[in-house]
Formats: sequence, C-alpha cells, structure tokens
Amino acid sequence: MQLLKYDVELRNLNKKFGSINAVDNLDLKIKQGEIFCLVGPNAAGKTTTIKLILGILKPEKGDSSIRVKGYDIPAEKNKLRKLMGYLPQRKALYDMLTARENIEFFAKAKGLSNSDAKINTSSMIKRLSLTEHQQKLAVHLSGGTQQRTALASAMVNNPQIAFLDEPTVGLDPVLRREFWEYFKQIARSQNTTILVTTHYLNEAEWADRVGVMRDGKLIAIETPQNLMEQTNQHNMENMFFELIKGETQ
Repeated sequence: MQLLKYDVELRNLNKKFGSINAVDNLDLKIKQGEIFCLVGPNAAGKTTTIKLILGILKPEKGDSSIRVKGYDIPAEKNKLRKLMGYLPQRKALYDMLTARENIEFFAKAKGLSNSDAKINTSSMIKRLSLTEHQQKLAVHLSGGTQQRTALASAMVNNPQIAFLDEPTVGLDPVLRREFWEYFKQIARSQNTTILVTTHYLNEAEWADRVGVMRDGKLIAIETPQNLMEQTNQHNMENMFFELIKGETQ
C-alpha cells in the first residue's frame, strides 16, 4: 500500500455565498502528523474551508479538487467519518446527558462497539481531566468544562485526522494552553493530523505551520518562525497585522 504524502490536498477551491467569495481559489496541502493552524479575522473563510473539506458544503462547479486521507470529497466523505474527529464552532452536546454519556454517545455514533466506547470514553475523561465532572449533566457544566467534554467527544475514536474549528474560543489562557499541549501530544505520539482554526493569534505560534486567510484567500503559508522573520516581527499578532497591511496597500 502506497503511503500518502499529504493527508489533505486542496486545489483551486472556491465557494460563493451570493456575490461574496467565501473561499477564493484556495490551494493547500497538509502533511500527515502536522498541526496546521488557519488564522484570520471573522468572515475570512476559515470555517467555510473546513466545511468544504468535510463535504458539509459543496464547492463551486469547476476544476477544483478535495482529497482527505486519499478520499475524494464530497463523493467519498462517508468513508472518512470513522477516521476523523470534528469539533464545530457550535458545540453539539446534549444538555440532559452527563459528560460521560455525551462522550460515550459520540463514540458509538462513530462506530465503536459498546465495550470500546466505554474504554475510550474513560481514557478521554482521564486525559482531559474530566473525572470529577463526568456524572454532571452537560447543562450544569461550566463553559470550559463543556468545551473539554466537546473535545473529548470529537476525539474519542482516536482519529487519524482532526478538524477543530476554534476549539479554544472563550477559554482562559491556562485551559487554552492545555488544549494545545494535548494537540501536540497526539500529533507526536499518534501521528494525528490536525487542522485547527483560531482568532487567538498567539496560539498559532504553537502550530507546525500557519495559513493566514483574508477575504477567502490564503495570503501566506509558512512556519510561525518564518512568518515572523519574513515580516520582521517578533510575535504572531504583529506578523498578522503586517501581512494584512501589505494586502490592503
């Protein structure tokens, strides 16, 4: 079996909503085991890009191509489901299920057997420090604990590739750092490929590579260090504003 060089390959990707180019001629390749971070302002096209990759949205007709783990999307998106984890912006927890019940429910929905669902749920509860909260109803969990439960539900199947749409939004700096430590841990230990979006620009420094989006276009792709060096800046926030300034001039 031939090993894949890239887990995600996007070519000439376009998506319009009316007259707005939400994604505009986007090309992107993400390697296996890479943490790739998409950053950009609101309405830059980050969420739309993820939804196109997953087959939730269809691209405009034309010469475009979406391949994930070797599968053509959207035609073969059902074959991808058991291999992936997806955390949308709007977290899909069931209020009247406990944290444990939510995680176990999503494990079974991803095709795990009852026994594997229980084992993996227990593992995720321990890994994401949910032990003392596991029997609480989701509706009674704090925002940060709900977010951890949603992340556990997305990753309970030990996916080969994960798509995480602003997973740290609204979290305090300590919990945001813990999430990123988890991302780095599974990328290194399990070779999990992670595509994550954020508008917390300092977080992007923890990724392997960063893509900067504006108005549906991918205006820069590089390692965080190289992006800062290329713009002669010392942090990701200043780098971002320098790039944006260059685009508007």
